[in-house]
Amino acid sequence: MALLVIDKQFWKLVDADISKAGALLPLMKTLPIIIQLGALVQIISGIMMLSSRNWQYWGETWLYVKLVLFVALVTNGFAVGKPTGGKIAAQVFSPTPDRTVLTSLKGKMRTFNMVQLIMLLALLFMVTIYRHM
Repeated sequence: MALLVIDKQFWKLVDADISKAGALLPLMKTLPIIIQLGALVQIISGIMMLSSRNWQYWGETWLYVKLVLFVALVTNGFAVGKPTGGKIAAQVFSPTPDRTVLTSLKGKMRTFNMVQLIMLLALLFMVTIYRHM
């Protein structure tokens, strides 16, 4: 969610003055690392929770769907988010940034962020609502 807010501000800066947009790139590169550490903590705590419950949830549909969504979130981050972020950085720091390429990358990053948000909300739904149905 934080990346959505930063992403919006970043593109405003790109439109106004591309040289100022580069100031947000270190933050945009750091947040995914924090998110990956959070994902690692989530995996460890999930395994600990399953273990503490004698793996009683293993085999339930909601857990499998949650795990698939979790893997999809992480995979999408590595497969789409990271490379796209690198291309955006290369354009912003280029002596002659290509606005057409930046516009294309903006669309790709916005789609990526929305897909990530939808998967995150679906994951939260699986854990909080569907599990108790």
